[in-house]
Amino acid sequence: MGADVDIRIATGRSDTADGGVPHGALLRRFATAVLDDGDDLLPAREALIDAVGDRAAAQAASIVGCFDGLNRVADATGIRLDPESEATGAAKIIETLEFEELGAARA
Repeated sequence: MGADVDIRIATGRSDTADGGVPHGALLRRFATAVLDDGDDLLPAREALIDAVGDRAAAQAASIVGCFDGLNRVADATGIRLDPESEATGAAKIIETLEFEELGAARA
């Protein structure tokens, strides 16, 4: 994208509210609400729809669902990072997000 993005927005550790991602704070709020299955889901969804529209909000929901499913499978099977992912910097992303303590994140 050519943008300066702070990937720590995914874990709420970014120095800015949006992490340099357009609507990043709203996207994080929505993803967190989906995964937490709490009381904020409807307000978070409505706020996201108001900001980005129905189509983009549906795409965000699809991405949240896909990543959640993929992570559940990877965690359940104990999949480790492959050498290609290591070579492309995935280990650095895991370190930046402070995910080293997760079993599936360890190489």
